[in-house]
Amino acid sequence: MPTALLLASESGISINGPLVVASFDLFGVTFNLTESIIVQWFVILILLAVILILTHNMKVIPETRRQCAAEWLVSFFSNTVDDSMGKKYAKYKPYIGALFCFSMISSLMSLLGLRSPTADVSVTGTWAIITFFLVQYTKAKTGKFKGYFKSFVEPMPFMLPFNIIGEFANPLSLALRHFGNLVAGMVIGSLIYFALGNFAIGIPAVTSLYFDIFSAFMQAYIFIMLTMSYISSADCEEG
Repeated sequence: MPTALLLASESGISINGPLVVASFDLFGVTFNLTESIIVQWFVILILLAVILILTHNMKVIPETRRQCAAEWLVSFFSNTVDDSMGKKYAKYKPYIGALFCFSMISSLMSLLGLRSPTADVSVTGTWAIITFFLVQYTKAKTGKFKGYFKSFVEPMPFMLPFNIIGEFANPLSLALRHFGNLVAGMVIGSLIYFALGNFAIGIPAVTSLYFDIFSAFMQAYIFIMLTMSYISSADCEEG
């Protein structure tokens, strides 16, 4: 469901969901084209442009700074996945890298005056659902039928309901953590701007450096680290 957009004005702070640009019905179900969806397409175009620029006319031996930057980024995500998940999970490197970049750029959209898609729980919730299915896939693949169901009764059978709750609690907390931190930044920034009134010069910009830039990087990094942790810990062959 679309979530909070905060607007500060002289009359107070209002909380609204993302703007619904268009709606259409399909088989009796109403689908909304929201601001979050449009901004995400804009983020995709930004990432595509950056990728094309960094990878244009690449050489075996780097001759340009942009190729060095591209190789550093690839090495960073490659080493991060190897250190956190192990080399057997090398196939997740493109996904983890794409997830980090998409999350960070989405959070930085507020610097352009656009709504950050990560301030919409339906966006972070979708990423968390993907993580949930990757965890189940890892369990089923590494543990087969027996190992998959055995994982729900470890270390003791009475842990079954708690393990089931944990399977759903992990992606839920993953989605709400990212969403909550972005919305919290919006709330604090709006409160500061509203409280200062005519004296709101400079201070909101300083707080924006943290909430819009530093927090964007940290939340993206935390999200991928938890994603890798959940997936690798679901390996029934470990130990």
